[in-house]
Amino acid sequence: MERRILYLNHLELEALVPQKISTVLVPVGTVEAHGIIPLGTDVIIPEAIVDRIAERIEALVAPTVAYGITRGLFGYPGTLHIRAGTFKAYMRDVLESLARIGFKHLIVINGHGGQTDELKSVLFEVSRDRNVKTLLIDWWYDMDELRKRTLARESGHAAADETAAVMAIDPDLVKKDLYDDEMMVRYSKQFAAYPFPGTIITYSEGDASLNLDKNACEAFFNAVIDQVTHLITRTLTLWGRS
Repeated sequence: MERRILYLNHLELEALVPQKISTVLVPVGTVEAHGIIPLGTDVIIPEAIVDRIAERIEALVAPTVAYGITRGLFGYPGTLHIRAGTFKAYMRDVLESLARIGFKHLIVINGHGGQTDELKSVLFEVSRDRNVKTLLIDWWYDMDELRKRTLARESGHAAADETAAVMAIDPDLVKKDLYDDEMMVRYSKQFAAYPFPGTIITYSEGDASLNLDKNACEAFFNAVIDQVTHLITRTLTLWGRS
C-alpha cells in the first residue's frame, strides 16, 4: 500500500482519512554542515525513519519539511536558515492543513535539535486549537544506552549517532576521505561562536571517532527504529484510553 501522501490521488486519500487511517507522520529537518555526512542529514534520517515505521503504526507520511532553523552552523557552505517566526508560522499552516484533512494524530519526527522549542510550541497550539493529538519525537534522545552498546561511541552533531544512521541508510553518503581532525570540536556552555568552529560537535568526553563498522551502524539504526515505533505505539494506545 502506498503511504506517501505525495503519491496518492486525492480520491484515494479521501477514502483513507479518517475512516481507515487517522495518523500522519511528518518528517522535519534542516539543511546544514555535518562534517563528513550530507548537508541534508537532518532530513535524510527522519525520512528514513518514517518510511520504515509507517506501516507498523498504520500511518500515512506527509511531505517533508526540509528547511529549518540553523543558527550555530550558519555560514558554512550550503547551510540554510529559516527565521524562527517564519518556521513556526509555516509549520502551523502545514499541521493545521493535515488536521483539516481529517488526521486526528499528528506525529512530527524531527531531525534537528535547534528547532525543538519552536516545534513544541506549534504542536501545543495546533492540538489546543484543532482538537487533535500531537506528538514530537527528537529521534536521537534517550539513545545513550543503545548507542554505547552498539557503537561504543559518544554522541554529538555529525558524530557517531548521526553518522551511524546515515551509514545504515546509505554508506556511500559517508565521505570518510574528507575527514579532518579539525572538524571535531567539543561543545561547551562556556562559549558561543557563530559559526561554531567545527562541523562535528561532540557533547561529552570519550571516544567520538567515526571509524564505524557498517554492521554496528545497521544494528544501531534498526534499534532506533524499534524504539521510536514503541514510543509512538505506546502513546497511541494511551491516547485511545482517554
